[in-house]
Amino acid sequence: MKGRYRAANGNIMLLTVAIACFVILPTIMTTSQIALYYIDRTRSQNCVEAACLLAANDLSRIFIDDPHFGFVSLSNYPPVGKATAAEDGEPLPVIGINTLVGTVRQNTIVAEELGNHYMARLAEEDRTNLDETIKKLNGALSRALEEDKNVGLEDIHGNKIDPMKDVKALLQATLPDNLTVESVEMETGWLQEGTESTQDIPKPYHLARVKPEQIHKGKYKPFINIPAGRHSFTFAGLAENSSQVNPVLFQEQDKKHICSIVRLKCVVSLKNMENSFLSFGLGEKPKITCVACCQPFCLPDIGPKGAMTLRFTSGPVPGLSSWKEFLAYGNFQNSQINDFEVVDGDYPSDPEARMVEKPKDLTRTAEQQFAENLYYWLRNGHTRPNIDAVLSFIEEPFRVNANQIFTYEFGTDGSISRRILAKDPFPVGVTSHSQSQCMVSTQLHTGVTPVIIFRNDVKALGTQSGGKHAGQPLNGFPLNWCEIPEYGGDEHLARGLGKGRLGTHLTLFDPFSDAPADETTPGYGLFRSFDGKEIQLQPRKSFYSGGLALDIEIGGFRPTTQDLDVERMMRVAGRREI
Repeated sequence: MKGRYRAANGNIMLLTVAIACFVILPTIMTTSQIALYYIDRTRSQNCVEAACLLAANDLSRIFIDDPHFGFVSLSNYPPVGKATAAEDGEPLPVIGINTLVGTVRQNTIVAEELGNHYMARLAEEDRTNLDETIKKLNGALSRALEEDKNVGLEDIHGNKIDPMKDVKALLQATLPDNLTVESVEMETGWLQEGTESTQDIPKPYHLARVKPEQIHKGKYKPFINIPAGRHSFTFAGLAENSSQVNPVLFQEQDKKHICSIVRLKCVVSLKNMENSFLSFGLGEKPKITCVACCQPFCLPDIGPKGAMTLRFTSGPVPGLSSWKEFLAYGNFQNSQINDFEVVDGDYPSDPEARMVEKPKDLTRTAEQQFAENLYYWLRNGHTRPNIDAVLSFIEEPFRVNANQIFTYEFGTDGSISRRILAKDPFPVGVTSHSQSQCMVSTQLHTGVTPVIIFRNDVKALGTQSGGKHAGQPLNGFPLNWCEIPEYGGDEHLARGLGKGRLGTHLTLFDPFSDAPADETTPGYGLFRSFDGKEIQLQPRKSFYSGGLALDIEIGGFRPTTQDLDVERMMRVAGRREI
């Protein structure tokens, strides 16, 4: 009996050893390898997410040169880049696509609130052009993510942008040594349920024509139709900083959306598990597929916008006592309209510059001319003005004296400032290169016959059609006029308009400079930081105090000709700055 007992005991011991060798140890080894696998998977996912954020940053740096709106990007950029220089040698701003969409949508609403069909038609033209701009931007973003197809893409400083190269370099630098990149694929698209766009809803909300489900934290929701008038408007998904989004919500690129979202798919193999237990289930070289989606960043639209001056050179004009009367149908009779385009420089300050008359359009009226110039001035202000501020300034009456200058500017709080300037800081009688001048000889229902001259410097935008200043407002003189009491300014008033030292956080080195901002003093520049230190990125000169976007001169009370206009402008005394 004792012998049989010892034999049973030995069998249990053998069974225990067998279980340990063939069950417990393999389980421990497999569990440890699975744990290592998931550690490697987590590391890979983290690296891919970081690489996707880098690709999103690259997308926000890309800009296109659009024939209708100038330089356009996913993000707004101030006029500081060497690669965005105009023919005049100074850098140009870049408008973010959501700012552009918001501007066109807001002006569509303004036109309808005013009941002005001509402004509505101009907004419709911009909306049509916007489709082409979005198509071009989508193409550039998609091309940027394809290897060897992103030739010519660069940021505002002229640095080449190659997201695929940047992503592969980051993955190589951050992935553990036991992981090898097998493939990298990137594409752009949109989100089924996006939330952020960074673009504010117009104010007041009751005029914004939005529904609660179209708003997220006071801003437009992206990737959904938010109509105005008869047109659809869709915004891109953007954030203040590039951020991750849910890959499950990603939708492939189409023609209906601004495809700002980047998806990165990366496959990596594990070199240290080729002969492990996992290789039986995952193949000879276990592989990990990681997917990440990110939305790019968008910088705010900063800097002052162009001003509008309204000058009554011959005193009050009965029948023209407010902008409402400027736009009133039937207020003008027997109008003769002469349209001119300025070629070969700024007219008449550049020696070779001249005005070329355009073919006459007998269907146009004086009130349409007021509406057109008002529209382009508002467009130059982007989404800065509140809708009710625009409607209020239209109703506001004038109190006119002879040679009085009304100056309209956009406040940072959405207001429209109207001031009477004792001294004019802007170039009198000058229209910039490739922009429009219009002279209207008309008769009002009151019987008076004023001559009205429109000089619009922001109608044609960009380097392709906007002339040597690319549709940017003309500088005032001196450059810090907004802070000088002689010109109706001071530092605190300028700050409310986003201008001057307090508004731009810049210090102006030479207010009387004629040179481009980056050529005034080699190594130092025209502008310094708020505390007087050197800065490398010199902005456009008009960034400090804004410039002149539109000038309307009312006076004469007699027919005018181009020669008379030239003669009158030649008699203007004093130094004038372009």
